[in-house]
Amino acid sequence: MRFTIESMRNSQFVSFLLLGAAVVLFFFSLTLLPPVELYCRFQRPAVALCLVQLALLTIRRWAPSSANDKVLVTATYVFIPLGILFNAVLLFIAHGKCG
Repeated sequence: MRFTIESMRNSQFVSFLLLGAAVVLFFFSLTLLPPVELYCRFQRPAVALCLVQLALLTIRRWAPSSANDKVLVTATYVFIPLGILFNAVLLFIAHGKCG
């Protein structure tokens, strides 16, 4: 059985696409955790990533899903909050250091 986008059902394709976006944004958030002296410089990208991740979470809530893509949906719900958490930690530390 060949695994192609055409062979995926509509909801599975949407879930797979959202999971891919969540993982990419998660790794972008992870790379923003720099040495302490760079925290002030990364505040704006952290806020922007956090807003994009919140939008992705909203889209995930309203996107169609089925029983077949339950794993993809669950993984998306894992990576989005982790990315938001990394950004929140960065912003919290930067707020204390940059005043």
